[in-house]
Amino acid sequence: MANLSFPQTCISLPNGAQGVLAHAPHITRAHISIAVAAGYLDEPTALPGLAHLLEHVLTTAPLEASSNTSLLTWFAQHQGSLNAHTDDYVTDVHFSIPANKLKAAALTVARQLARPPLPLSTIRAEVAAIDAEWNARQNSAQMQRLDALAALADPQHVGAGCRHGNAQTLCSDTTLLLKALTTFHRAYYHGGRVSIAIISPWEIVDMTRLAQHMAARFSPSPPNAPSLSIAPRWSRQLSAKVASTGNTVELLWPLPSTIARHQLIALSGLADSVQQGYFVEQFPDSITDYRATLAPSGATDAFSLMLSGTATQEQVKALAAALSERLATFFTTLPGTTPNDHDTIWQPPADTVQLAPAWFAHARRQALARRFATPPSEHQPAPSPFSAGNVRWLIGNAPTPASPRAVDASPAPSPAVQCWCGQYSVDEDFNALADDAWAACFVPEAVIVPGPLTAQRLALQGIVFKQQNSPHGSWVIVVGSKANNAMLALLEDAVLSASDAQEGLLAQQLVQRLTPLPATPAVWVSHQAELDAISQALAALTCRSLTTADGNTPRAAPSAADTQPANVAVMRTLSLPGSPAQRWLLAAAEKYHSATFFQQARYEHRLGYVAAVRRGDGAPCSLGYVVQTSNGVQTSEGAGPAGEKRIEEKLLSITDALWQTSDKILQAQLPTLTPPETPIAALIIQWQSLLAGTTQPLHRLDKEQTDQRTVTELLTQVNTHGRWQTHWLNSAGHYQQFND
Repeated sequence: MANLSFPQTCISLPNGAQGVLAHAPHITRAHISIAVAAGYLDEPTALPGLAHLLEHVLTTAPLEASSNTSLLTWFAQHQGSLNAHTDDYVTDVHFSIPANKLKAAALTVARQLARPPLPLSTIRAEVAAIDAEWNARQNSAQMQRLDALAALADPQHVGAGCRHGNAQTLCSDTTLLLKALTTFHRAYYHGGRVSIAIISPWEIVDMTRLAQHMAARFSPSPPNAPSLSIAPRWSRQLSAKVASTGNTVELLWPLPSTIARHQLIALSGLADSVQQGYFVEQFPDSITDYRATLAPSGATDAFSLMLSGTATQEQVKALAAALSERLATFFTTLPGTTPNDHDTIWQPPADTVQLAPAWFAHARRQALARRFATPPSEHQPAPSPFSAGNVRWLIGNAPTPASPRAVDASPAPSPAVQCWCGQYSVDEDFNALADDAWAACFVPEAVIVPGPLTAQRLALQGIVFKQQNSPHGSWVIVVGSKANNAMLALLEDAVLSASDAQEGLLAQQLVQRLTPLPATPAVWVSHQAELDAISQALAALTCRSLTTADGNTPRAAPSAADTQPANVAVMRTLSLPGSPAQRWLLAAAEKYHSATFFQQARYEHRLGYVAAVRRGDGAPCSLGYVVQTSNGVQTSEGAGPAGEKRIEEKLLSITDALWQTSDKILQAQLPTLTPPETPIAALIIQWQSLLAGTTQPLHRLDKEQTDQRTVTELLTQVNTHGRWQTHWLNSAGHYQQFND
């Protein structure tokens, strides 16, 4: 499968801002990032989390033009989506919007970031939200990794501590906090630190003009602005342990505090090359997977190699030395290590499903380059960061599990396998798929564990590999020439594992229940050849007894943290049989209800720090309204059963009121859905539709009649055919479901 590529232009903007623009004529939505070169490690030492708090306030404070609308609600009202991220050295607000609304959206966000209102009420609410997020995530693998990374920092450096923030680290005096936020914003949110990145179907000249207008909203650098330079943070300590249920090792090579932009680009290319299978033969048999990343979250001044598998600390040292030598050699031979190479093309990684996340990561890297970049006159070849004496590592301290073994040697009956064969019109989304080949397989209630380094070995053959796991099933898909042969080999080497304990926020775990999945194994291939062989191989795999595989051990009992039900998520769902008209109706309701539900659940009723409307498309189709709260965000009745019952009552009242929407309003909200932006996305959307019981994705269905009478009849079906349920999940793992 050929890589997508887009013409890219780097520009200088008013007030010292920088821009990067890419032209993608086939997309219907624009993806924009405004990144500011300021993050956790720029905060005052005494206020961990201040940069994170400012990011929250920027996106949730009322807009200047409307006291009842935040950036988040504005985008929900205009068919867009917005999020933000705070990292070590960069904070970015990124959003996607229909191309015909790009100008209004871009100027609205730029204005809010440049001159934000900072109401005391919003500051108090977002301190509570950050504290609730801290409580929900403090035992997660992500937070444990951040703690371990802090242990590798110089004790005197601001990074020698987790800077996420919580109610204790952010002072209780809101007036003093307002002053600190104002000072931080004035020092860092100015043109000299702003980077604007836009990819859209607009012509470059039009995007340039828009970026100039956006940059003009920001003030010039103040006279005594803090330096952009990065203070080295890495101590001499070489390793730290991460609490883990699996076995992972993360090797980190700290980057020099100054490095030319073209060399940083070359390091990004190195990460992509390694990810595409180079060095695959360098790893011992005990390594089952790896991922190379330039500037990973939490260690953005480093090159990272995350390894999955088993290895002792002595083996890690030897492996780190060998890889350092190999990477250093490869780095010196890469194109782009000299300033003569012009970066005029942006190529997302070959396995990119959605353009937006890949573009936003690219934008963050462009902003980060400002903090490394040396003046043009000083562009000298930088020494390679890859030396055995420079590498650090984080090593999981979980006990080494036994090799995978069958629980029961007795053969299971051969299951029926559901099969689909053909294009299913995916070439309508991407013409290139008409000449491509693919194969996909699904197993319910289990995880497919491929053989070691499967993705990398396939990448060397020009084959893209994707996998998705959930507690309810697992699927894999391979795309490229000889995809059928690749799938056969994959299934022969794979084993099945019991579904792992659910991870992520409780609300996310509930949302996973929205999309239906089949109860039997399934196969989809583009061509008839090898269909029978693949079906038989999948049946043989599912006949094998479940194994306990490395990194996939089921949790035997709740941990001490889990037994404290500090967090609870509640979701109310509406299910309909899934006719095309009903699917369109729920898509319209998702779009129209999102902003109102977020406003009422998050701010008016204070139900929690998570409040979202999500849709599961298929037959049946579902719509879910989910909230999550914790002891950090209490109702007026407090925490405990009384407060939880009150959450449920308020959730039901909000959703009931939303469905009293007039027919005319809902009719006007019937959406124009976004077609897939990459070939692999087109395949995955079609595959998920087949698994969900439909033959066509919603974006390829013709809209049925959308007059007021039709919408009125559909709304009547909500009462006659609709099924309402309420779902509960707390941090102790207790789940309940009941009909309304």
